[in-house]
Amino acid sequence: MEFDDLIKAGQLKKEHTSRQKISEFLLFAENEIEAAKFNISRFPFTAYKSAYDALIHAGCALIRHCGYRPTTKYTHATITEFVARILGKDYEHLAARFKRMRRKRHPLQYEAKFLESQEEVKNSITQAEELIRKIEEYIGIKSPRKRLF
Repeated sequence: MEFDDLIKAGQLKKEHTSRQKISEFLLFAENEIEAAKFNISRFPFTAYKSAYDALIHAGCALIRHCGYRPTTKYTHATITEFVARILGKDYEHLAARFKRMRRKRHPLQYEAKFLESQEEVKNSITQAEELIRKIEEYIGIKSPRKRLF
């Protein structure tokens, strides 16, 4: 798969990343999912942000597995686009959810506005877990915690 457009736009750089570091990104993703589940009943906005951050970490693992790293230019948009391109049609509904979460996170982060229902937050966490599992499958690396079992 080609990413020349993202490289030319200054959104991606070629970079080798060790399997250990990729595994650490996946561990961060797993920790964020656990935080999302823990916070959902009392702090749904925090749970939503944690689910989103989990996807960012898993997306970074995927990008680095493919020999790139996102730059500081449109970082989150680059990660969501990369994930969508790599996973393709079979998982486009999950990639679309990731993109939607990015757009919905913006008012939460920068305008102190949160409009999601408890059910929407719960669905976001569930779908984030599914997307993370797919990314782990694709790259063939599990987080250090999952390797223990």
